[in-house]
Amino acid sequence: MGMAASQARYLGLTARKTNVEYEGQQINQARTALANQSANTFNELLALEVPTAPSTQDYTTTQYSYEDGTVAETITEMTPLENDPDGYNYLVTHYHYSDVFTGIENIKRNPQVYVSDRIEKNEVDKNKVGSKTDEVTGATTYTVRGYECKAYDETDPAQKDLFDTLSSSYTALQEADPTDLMTYTDSGGKLHIVLNSELEGALKGESPANDYYMSGSRAAVMEIEANPIGIASNPETGETSYTVNGFECTKYDETNESMKIAFDKAVAQNAELGKLDPNSIYMYTDDNAAVHFISQNDINGVISGDANATDYSVATGVPTMLGNIELSIYDPTDKEQKEQYEQILKDWPDSTFAASPSTIYTWESSGQRYFACYEDLMASWNGAMNPAMPTENQPELKYYCAQDISTKIERTEKALIDFNSEGRAESIRYENSSAVRTLKTETITDEAAYDDAMNQYYYDQQVYEKKIEDINAKTKKIQEQDRTLELRLRQLDTEQEALQTEMEAVAKVIEKNIESTFKTFE
Repeated sequence: MGMAASQARYLGLTARKTNVEYEGQQINQARTALANQSANTFNELLALEVPTAPSTQDYTTTQYSYEDGTVAETITEMTPLENDPDGYNYLVTHYHYSDVFTGIENIKRNPQVYVSDRIEKNEVDKNKVGSKTDEVTGATTYTVRGYECKAYDETDPAQKDLFDTLSSSYTALQEADPTDLMTYTDSGGKLHIVLNSELEGALKGESPANDYYMSGSRAAVMEIEANPIGIASNPETGETSYTVNGFECTKYDETNESMKIAFDKAVAQNAELGKLDPNSIYMYTDDNAAVHFISQNDINGVISGDANATDYSVATGVPTMLGNIELSIYDPTDKEQKEQYEQILKDWPDSTFAASPSTIYTWESSGQRYFACYEDLMASWNGAMNPAMPTENQPELKYYCAQDISTKIERTEKALIDFNSEGRAESIRYENSSAVRTLKTETITDEAAYDDAMNQYYYDQQVYEKKIEDINAKTKKIQEQDRTLELRLRQLDTEQEALQTEMEAVAKVIEKNIESTFKTFE
């Protein structure tokens, strides 16, 4: 091998050896980085907290309770009192559940409100209060439920005794003018006392009257409803006018187009109305803008107390159906409806329903009565997306009901608690009561809280196992990478030794070449 070739070979081997050393350094750095990752993974493993299953003891407490009449009271907290001036030793929080009549707001989606004409035929009860006027004297005689009333006579022992007994219970009788008192005897021989002034109001349909009597040995009063049909005479003209349910009547005028349209609609469903003499028909408009028709004969029958009357009504463009359920108008004379309606107003004072000046509608479904106001019903009707299908895809409707809701009633008050030798409370007396109640002791486990804790434990266990799996997978990957680097490092070491051996051989060749070429003398 020539001098130049040997030197070139030596330089090449030197460069290659340098590259091998550099690559070895890189591998060592990579293995150091892997070692750091492995240490971090191990620290992460050490930092993991092994989930612990909950114990039922952690959710078990001693609970005190007692019976307060028919109510079961439960004590939730007892805070010791120190130096209480009244001698009470604990501040106690206790509760019970009770049904509370509550107004509830509901939302019905696509309520399918249907608006049309409402045509009804209702019955008007006959008058309970009647009157007769003597043509000679002009004196008015009243009847109550068909019984003739007479002026109260305090010289009559039976009337006087009854008045004295009743007036001791009812202030209205105590304060009444004796000339305003009237009496009547019913079919059972029971004597009643009424007020002339109240009978006048009932006769005109303006206000109810009170009927006082004895129920066994107890003073009692019952209400005489205001006459559905009232009558009044104009003292100047002598003309008679009527009111039906408090609304003033006028003669039906078939030449009035709007009256005629309403009348024809009523006749279309009630043929008997069309057979009456138009001149004998009266009409009135109620608060709901419904037009009513009633005949003179029926008016006379109600006023005389002989018969009920038929009242035909027509309301145009009003809500009539909710889906397949018929709507009716809220009746404040219905005790149950009134109680529910007033409760809704109390619990939802800021609602559109409470602010509505218009008609309130009601319906029943599955034994529950519901209410909605005219404005909300019409908003659903007018808000239908497709005018051709007005009962489909309507905006939601707010509607209301009132029902008993089981409600937690909680109170906190001072109490005197006595304990036994084992430290358990035995009796309790509250600050506003002299009753001493015996306490029942129970060991209560909060099953719901325990179940929640167990569910959390199962979740934490799954998370823990997943983290272990992730750490193991990460560690395995690091180990595989390290083994690969170690193998490569060994290969480089072998290559390094081979290069070193070859470089030494080339160095000897170069040395011999130098000696043979440049050395002249030995």
